[in-house]
Amino acid sequence: MTTRTHTETMDGARRSLVCKTGNWTHFIGLQPRNLDGDIKEQARDVIARLDELMAEAGIGQSDLFTVTIWLKDMRYFAALNSVWNGWVDAANPPARTCVSGELYRPDLLLEIVAVAYREEAAA
Repeated sequence: MTTRTHTETMDGARRSLVCKTGNWTHFIGLQPRNLDGDIKEQARDVIARLDELMAEAGIGQSDLFTVTIWLKDMRYFAALNSVWNGWVDAANPPARTCVSGELYRPDLLLEIVAVAYREEAAA
């Protein structure tokens, strides 16, 4: 069974931020809520959003399987990494890639897509 939550419309396009099927949970198109800050502030904000959605889904950091981060400009890479490295589970980091490209709004500096895998509890 597939469940979809946090369904919203962004500029006319309907989407679900969280889709879950079986042991897999996908967190798609996560953006910072406050776009006034610099890359570190936006990174902290979007990571806090990911934390909230993971907690709601019963997912922990060690369950993160892959993370893709879209950056507006690769000049932000080092600053992003300073925030990321302060947050990520150092013992269980997910596979991660970071790419650069034009984003939805000019003041949006990054967007995150994450996939988690949660083992079923032993019976």
